[in-house]
Amino acid sequence: MFEFNEWSGPLLPGFLQGVVFAAILALRGSREERISDYLAALLLLMGSLYVGQWMLGFAGWYDAHDWRTTLMFYLEWKNLLAFGPLIWLYFRALTNTDFRWERRYWLHFVPLFIVLLEPVGVILYDWFYWRLIRGADFEFFYGTRGPAADWSNNDNGYPFWYYGVAAFSFCHLIFYLVKTLKEYRHYRQYLVAEFSNANQLLFSSLRFTLYLMLIGVSLTFLLELGNLVYSTTYIDSWDSYFVMSVFTFLVAIQFLVISPTATRALRFEPEKEAPVVPPADTAIRKPVPDLTSTPAEADEDLQRWAEKLTQRLDTHEDYLNPDLKMGELAGHLRTNSSVLSKVINTVYGQNFNDYINGLRCEVFLNKVRAGEHLQHTLLSLALDCGFNSKSTFNRAFRKHTGKSPGQMVKEIGPES
Repeated sequence: MFEFNEWSGPLLPGFLQGVVFAAILALRGSREERISDYLAALLLLMGSLYVGQWMLGFAGWYDAHDWRTTLMFYLEWKNLLAFGPLIWLYFRALTNTDFRWERRYWLHFVPLFIVLLEPVGVILYDWFYWRLIRGADFEFFYGTRGPAADWSNNDNGYPFWYYGVAAFSFCHLIFYLVKTLKEYRHYRQYLVAEFSNANQLLFSSLRFTLYLMLIGVSLTFLLELGNLVYSTTYIDSWDSYFVMSVFTFLVAIQFLVISPTATRALRFEPEKEAPVVPPADTAIRKPVPDLTSTPAEADEDLQRWAEKLTQRLDTHEDYLNPDLKMGELAGHLRTNSSVLSKVINTVYGQNFNDYINGLRCEVFLNKVRAGEHLQHTLLSLALDCGFNSKSTFNRAFRKHTGKSPGQMVKEIGPES
């Protein structure tokens, strides 16, 4: 059933991992009710199908001259035009827990549907008209394909169609990858503006995955375009399938690493420059001040809100909550995220993330001055101050003080 050789063997790991991880992600998507996992599963399935055609062909299916060979001709293995929209929609679904599928998203797959018209027409002609209505047997390629499939797999007089589709597919993919990377940059700004501990949600693995897709799939396309022009035998095309196999193997791991449980608080919408998170407090809020009035009045309003913010934080120490969000703090102050953001930006000259982390750093420094570092580790003190990880603490502390925690402890802390 499967002939292992130097051509089929190297393609097998990526194919198997893609199929297995696609099933795992689909099950997780069903359990967690997250569309992002379904989209990731579709991406892996598309990559696995792309690799599977050549892998099974080299493994003897093409020369088996039975149902396996027929499957090689009638299953559409290359759905390259699906990659770009799926990558873009995956990112949107991952960073917005309220993401829902909308009819307008189907428009992004129109080029794919147009290209699929040919294989669908081939199946309808050979299996519905030729086999069912006429009752004729397949006569081509040792009886494994009908006249339409034979026409499609040989010189059908439209080579410009295949060259055009290949070139358009490459441009189509690049467009969506660039679009996704641009939205990722906006997403980083959204995190800093809305979350006090943003680093855990920056998803360095997501950025790595996006660049991996850009490099891996683009290289596959370039190799395939080159093969259309310079290939003399079918073996010359093997390299593009091997690249896709490696890409599928690596991306499958990255998809599984990004847990949907860490994204439940995300509601990123690229269309909105300043997303507003509903406040946690449901009490009746006071009217929002008009901060667009005269400069003097606006400045007085800002100062009053800054005083309210300081009083709130001094009394309740909200910054000690590692999951503190701007919308939550704004709700406690009976205002909204836009007002609170403007107060912090204007009065303190910082964004929300830096402002809250600065307060946490000051609490840490006070603990060091009190000698608490003699009984506890620095990481333990940092976690008590509202930080959620060592890397986040080190980065925020150095940004706030210009020095590492260890250096500051030596300078201001009592020695044991």
